[in-house]
Amino acid sequence: MGIRGVDYGHEHKRLEHLLRSVDRPGEYCVGGRLFTPLPRVVVDGAGQLSFPIPRAQIRSLIAAAERAPCGKGTETVVDPTVRDCWQIDAEQVRLTGRAWPHSFRKVMDLVAAGLGLPAERLGADLHKLLVYRTGGFFSEHRDTEKVPGMVATLSMSLPVPGAGGELVVRHGERKKVFDLNAAEPSELSYAAFYADCPHEVRPLAEGHRVTLVFNLFLDSAVDVPGAPDYSDLAAPVAECLARWRDEGVTDKVVWLLDHEYSEGGLSFGTLKNTDAAVAKVLGDAADRADCELHAAVLRIEEWGSPVYEPPSRWGWDREWDDYGEEDGSDTEMDEVHDRWEALDGWAARDGSHPPFGRIRLNSLELLPREGLDDAEPDDRRLEGSTGNEGPTLEFIYRLAALVVWPSGNTVDIVAEGSIDQAVSWVGTQCGAADGAGRGGTGRISGLLRRLTEVWPVGDDARRPQDRGAMLRLVRDAGEGDVAAEFLHRVVLAMYDGDENEALAAVLPLIGSEGAAGFLPLFVDRHLPRRFGYVIELLVLSATACAAGGGAEDGAEPARGSAWHKVFRVAVAAALSGSAAALRTESERRRGEPGDDDGWPLRLRQVSPRAAPAVRDWWIGPADICGLLVLAHRLGLDEEAAAAAGAIGDHPDIATPGRMLPAALELMSRHGAPAGTTAYRALWQRAADFLLERSSAVPVEPADWIVPGAADISCDCELCARLRAFCGDPVERVERFKVRKDLRKHLHRVIDRHRLDMHHVTERSGRPYTLVCTKNRAGHERRLEEYAEDLRRMSSLLTSIPECERRGSGPGRAEMLERALAVGGAHTHRPVTRSEGVA
Repeated sequence: MGIRGVDYGHEHKRLEHLLRSVDRPGEYCVGGRLFTPLPRVVVDGAGQLSFPIPRAQIRSLIAAAERAPCGKGTETVVDPTVRDCWQIDAEQVRLTGRAWPHSFRKVMDLVAAGLGLPAERLGADLHKLLVYRTGGFFSEHRDTEKVPGMVATLSMSLPVPGAGGELVVRHGERKKVFDLNAAEPSELSYAAFYADCPHEVRPLAEGHRVTLVFNLFLDSAVDVPGAPDYSDLAAPVAECLARWRDEGVTDKVVWLLDHEYSEGGLSFGTLKNTDAAVAKVLGDAADRADCELHAAVLRIEEWGSPVYEPPSRWGWDREWDDYGEEDGSDTEMDEVHDRWEALDGWAARDGSHPPFGRIRLNSLELLPREGLDDAEPDDRRLEGSTGNEGPTLEFIYRLAALVVWPSGNTVDIVAEGSIDQAVSWVGTQCGAADGAGRGGTGRISGLLRRLTEVWPVGDDARRPQDRGAMLRLVRDAGEGDVAAEFLHRVVLAMYDGDENEALAAVLPLIGSEGAAGFLPLFVDRHLPRRFGYVIELLVLSATACAAGGGAEDGAEPARGSAWHKVFRVAVAAALSGSAAALRTESERRRGEPGDDDGWPLRLRQVSPRAAPAVRDWWIGPADICGLLVLAHRLGLDEEAAAAAGAIGDHPDIATPGRMLPAALELMSRHGAPAGTTAYRALWQRAADFLLERSSAVPVEPADWIVPGAADISCDCELCARLRAFCGDPVERVERFKVRKDLRKHLHRVIDRHRLDMHHVTERSGRPYTLVCTKNRAGHERRLEEYAEDLRRMSSLLTSIPECERRGSGPGRAEMLERALAVGGAHTHRPVTRSEGVA
């Protein structure tokens, strides 16, 4: 199999030669034969075993056992054609005897030395007792990780007459065969091998085999022991890394490991054999060359076309079209169309797992050369033919690797994969600095500044980004200069409103002078696109900066303070820019279908962050309230009046029947004086609109003419019939016996123009018939609208401007009360002023 067409790091010949020379003592497998006191073995259902084990006890063991299963894809099944033996769980087996711990320790020491593992950290758990009869075998397979930190498997054969059944262990091109037969009463045969090594048990030629199987694991809680002394290699390897670091040909050096490791079990503490030795050499060299070393999982995905198999392989009734995924388990790739490589699953030398996320791999960073030639895919996915496309085969590889990069480039490398992951990693560094008593603050400042420099903006920003997280980091670190730089370079370019809370909290850090240079630019650039969010930020920021300005109530900075001047300028810019922003938004919406008062009322608080599900409108009641209340408190009543006039002039955006009453109610709750010109203008605009539309109860239509049909622009014969039907004051039902595409056309026309009729398809005869029946949906909608208008009128009566009170105004309040009385008589209950906004 293998992966072909990889360039590899051809510029690293010297480094590759040095690392290939690392050869840790120990092998991928070890075995032998001991004459030693054996354990007292007691098995539930079979009793205590005698040595050599007699046939009668063999039969008892099999009676107490169950067929041993095997793995098949993602399932575990019993298949005697793959594995033919019997197993007894460890819970049913007890190993005792005074001399047995000493004998077992002797075996474990030999295994540790043979595999090159630290004996003091190597532990064993009994997994199964296996029984093979003549002919029993187990096809080639790999062991799965059964306990945390599992690195190898140990097999011990107890004395029993038999022959054959050799254990064969492979690693790459190497193979070793163990004869595990033991016949003498005190004879113990054993073999141990790393868990990722393919191995098989050949068929037993005669007799039986009884084997104890142990899972071997490393205690990762203990410090990682030193690998063999390769100090003479550390210096030349460091020279190679230093030269590469200075030349900057590639971002990383990635060294493929020999052994396989589970994704959850990859760590420097569980590296095996030569892998551990290479890691030790690279670690020492990286420290000397000012580089970082991590372990990671290299994921490679290949897409291509499978090798074509003629239909006879499946039988003449099967073709590529119905070639299912289960059929692809042994399919080979004919031609690779695309390949994707990335690193993730990171592990650091200190045992932590840095949040680097997924980082792309450049094949020129990969070593050793030809390291992927023998790679086997971990997963295969086959998709059958679709349309004109042939079948597609996907191979997924997972390999362990050591990754080196210059220490000063960590932010750049992680940010290339994800800027949010880079922020997360810098956050861990800030936490470490805090834990060390704020040590390394200069380094933290450098990391935050570099984050700002590499932050993707404009066309480079291909993915969503959490600017709020960065702002919180900068604020917690107290880096005012970095905050100012981030605001001007990133926030001005990428603002979308989600960062409002963090942005408001960071403004005090840059000071009033820094805010004076930022806020007016910010308002000018983003008010037309995100009016409501800009106003929300001004409200949040004024509150956050109030303490710095000496305000007593925390609502806005004290008059005359530097912060008061900053926000006066910023809010004035928002007020003066409101008319142009509203005009731009109105032009954007022009031509879009919608009802002036179909706007769904979704009240936001003035300051808390809105839920993501409702952050999609351009302006809301809380935004109008926040702008005008803040303007009044900053002494900008004249400018606020002009902005209120602009708001009232755009009923398509700030709906006078819904949004304005809601905004006025919020303003009254937040202490906005009812005597201001801005408040009075909005109140009058809302009252006039509601009185014009709902001073009287809607009258039910006297005929069955459907309004809106005149707007149907289509001149086809069906639409002409539909217009005629809508204009008929008497007929309620019309039948259109037409084919499916024409029925769909009528569906769309009726729904687009919201015609007062429902339509169903009568499925009898050919073609089917679309039956259209007029209804009173428009009148029912108008009644619902009227009831809501009454509630809005009631809300306006709770917040009457001073000039509109009885005897001092044009009588809008009295007209509202009369309309409410009429509405109360219609609904058989009074609508009072106490009824607020729903």
